[in-house]
Amino acid sequence: MASLNGDERTVRLLNVDTPETKKPDTPVQCLGPEATEYLKQRLPVGSSVHLEYDVERTDKYERTLAGVFHNGEFINAEIARAGYGVAVLFEPNDRFYEDVREAQEEASVRKAGLFSPEVDCSIPGQVQTALEDLSALTTEAPATAQEASAFLAGAVAAISVAEAADALLHGADESADAVRSGVRTSVAGTLAPKLATAVKRATKRKSWLKRQQNVLTTKERKAAEKAKAEAAAAKRAEQDRKAAIQKAEEVRKAKAQREAAKVADRKRAAQEAARIAEQRAERQAVRRTTERPAAPERKTAPKKSSNPYPGYTGPRCYAPGGKSWKPCP
Repeated sequence: MASLNGDERTVRLLNVDTPETKKPDTPVQCLGPEATEYLKQRLPVGSSVHLEYDVERTDKYERTLAGVFHNGEFINAEIARAGYGVAVLFEPNDRFYEDVREAQEEASVRKAGLFSPEVDCSIPGQVQTALEDLSALTTEAPATAQEASAFLAGAVAAISVAEAADALLHGADESADAVRSGVRTSVAGTLAPKLATAVKRATKRKSWLKRQQNVLTTKERKAAEKAKAEAAAAKRAEQDRKAAIQKAEEVRKAKAQREAAKVADRKRAAQEAARIAEQRAERQAVRRTTERPAAPERKTAPKKSSNPYPGYTGPRCYAPGGKSWKPCP
């Protein structure tokens, strides 16, 4: 804002563009606040300036188009020289374009402001971050599939950052603002080849890691399957051993039970025999106590012989009546 003959006018500096800070529906751009602060420092409130014009005196927004001079310095070019703006050409106003462009090239060589890789939001800064991420990728061979996966994830992330930076360098970020276009025009020739080489190397690394991941995954899967099979075999062997021990114990117990049964049978048989003998003895004792005493045997006189002729054994002749006889003649 400047006072021209008592009339407050907004002045648009010719042939230089700075990052947006107040454009509707547009986020604050990289170093926009810094560019605004720089201009405030170069032109404090109340400063006297000299304005020089080109073909058109105003733009469609009724802003005054001019080259601004203060204390002998061309402010339009000084903004670009500090790295807070780039040269821009809106025909037919080209009077100050070359001066601003030369100042921009000087800032680019010095890597100032928008051209500094130390400024994270700048295009060189984003390219520098991508290059650092790519160079930080380990060249170590992964020992496990998990490690290969981690290395691969790092490579993918770094390449993604690099691709975004490459889009900035080649205008593939769909950004049409003059500031980015001016910066990328100045730095692309130097940074693009470096970034392309780093991306190519990282892409090869990514492909190799992918193959290693597959190899290690297969190797670990087979090892796991082998270990699982060995564990299953060991488990079966242990189960078989326990089953054999259990079987032997069952056989031993069965044999012991049979032997015990035989002993018990013999013991019961002996007990039964003893019981029977005891019962027999008891019955005999009972009979002895309950039977009558036997009558004494009576003596009988010897019978008299019916043979009156002792020693005769011949024929007998009986008398009438048959009660007596005598040897027959």
